Amino acid sequence: MVEIGLGLIAAFAWGFHDFFVRIVVRQINIFTALLFSNCVGIFGLVSILVYFKEPLFISQTFLLISILYGLLFITATCSLFLAFQQGPIFVAAPIICAYPLLSLLYAALLGAPPTTNQWLLSGLVLFGLSLTVFPQINKDSKKESSIFPTIFWSVVAAFLFSLAFYFGQNQIIHGNEISSNLLARLAAIVILYSLNFGKSISLKIRFDQILILVFMGFADTFALTIMVYSGNFSNPEFSSVSASIFGLITIILVCIFYRERLSVPQGLGVGLVFVSIGILSLG
Repeated sequence: MVEIGLGLIAAFAWGFHDFFVRIVVRQINIFTALLFSNCVGIFGLVSILVYFKEPLFISQTFLLISILYGLLFITATCSLFLAFQQGPIFVAAPIICAYPLLSLLYAALLGAPPTTNQWLLSGLVLFGLSLTVFPQINKDSKKESSIFPTIFWSVVAAFLFSLAFYFGQNQIIHGNEISSNLLARLAAIVILYSLNFGKSISLKIRFDQILILVFMGFADTFALTIMVYSGNFSNPEFSSVSASIFGLITIILVCIFYRERLSVPQGLGVGLVFVSIGILSLG
């Protein structure tokens, strides 16, 4: 099925993007990395608008939601960077990718309670997370390092991403997706620079680091474009499901290149989280 294939392509793009996050957060100031990669993303989105001759849709409501979306998205991404900087990816990625559980909570608060199957799958996700996290807590208790900063920033990132995507979906009602993401990124850059007052942002970056940031910006934009394109087919939800494994791809890459090792329970936990999230995404 074409939709599944498109989702897998997006998953690989986002998976490699997050893998390189692990590299840049240990070499480059986080604000610098976010500013640079978002600028590249804006260039990619503008190129898409020009190539496909799409009009830039702006209204007062659309602009206000874009600012809120941009604030949530940039703080969520910053939290993701901090989570990846603090600890093992195989702990952070499943927690962050479990943000659909919070979307179910919002739906319940708005009068759409989850079904029995959704409750069951949510329980499996939480059980999978426990298999992944608790062995690492026990392991770190014997060392001076702590896994709790990783868990904290991962939970914050999941919470903020769930809110960002909620408002991002609301944006689509008032305009098109490319416009919404372009305006959100512009708002994110303004917010990022304003909150930081430009003090911690340094443009002194090595050429190899610039290449990584450019790749990250284009990978993110490419994945977004693929997901938008999947809307032209009859079952775009299958693209969303297959794209949800991007965190698993990041974990596999980290295990290969950084030799991070999972115990058997942790491996089962990671697998259970992503399978359950995939089924949950089908509704």
